[in-house]
Amino acid sequence: MEVLHGEFFGLIGPNGGGKSTLLKAVLGLLPAQKGSIRIYGKEPLKGRKFVGYVPQYSNFDKDFPITVKNVVMMGRRRMKGIKPWYSRKDQEAVKDSLSKVDMIDHIDKHINALSGGQKQRVFIARALVTEPRMLLLDEPTASVDAHVEESIYKLLTDLNKEMTIILVTHDIGIISSHVTTIACINKHLFTNNDKNISPEMLEEAYQCPVDLIAHGVPHRVLPPHDHGN
Repeated sequence: MEVLHGEFFGLIGPNGGGKSTLLKAVLGLLPAQKGSIRIYGKEPLKGRKFVGYVPQYSNFDKDFPITVKNVVMMGRRRMKGIKPWYSRKDQEAVKDSLSKVDMIDHIDKHINALSGGQKQRVFIARALVTEPRMLLLDEPTASVDAHVEESIYKLLTDLNKEMTIILVTHDIGIISSHVTTIACINKHLFTNNDKNISPEMLEEAYQCPVDLIAHGVPHRVLPPHDHGN
């Protein structure tokens, strides 16, 4: 698997197929049992300084008194060294990141006062505040409605003009409208050099027959199939 700089790379596949595990391996959070991983030529523990990460779930105490500004500021923690305070540069980076995701007007609000879609934008801003070359996102639209989902994909498409994006998702239809390259993973990786998803590619990954129907907004139909043992 090779992701070129500037790509919008989509990664799809069934639950338990290894999508989140692959992202964690890229970040150096899990060791690669076989093969090797390089980020801009560096091993994961050294190369992840170039990467912003939005995990699948962001659990937090809803009563904890923390503002949007402070949530995003967490992303600068590893960059401040031993200094006990955040610099003016850190403060400006937070404002810039929130502006990129259209959340600057909410900077002083409590994080729990936001909608699900707004929270996700804040978590994306937290990843952007590290000034990454590459952005990894694990199911960033899993808990939002269709309208918010589309707005987040539009945001990611705009961010892709500045950085590489690797996105994990279950949504086959909408991802094919935005990404430049797609791969399927189900313990094995099945790559495609463009954003077209073929039934054969999906059958290899999902181990069952899959028919795709696209008309306007992409849709998909899965016929009855045998799950096997």
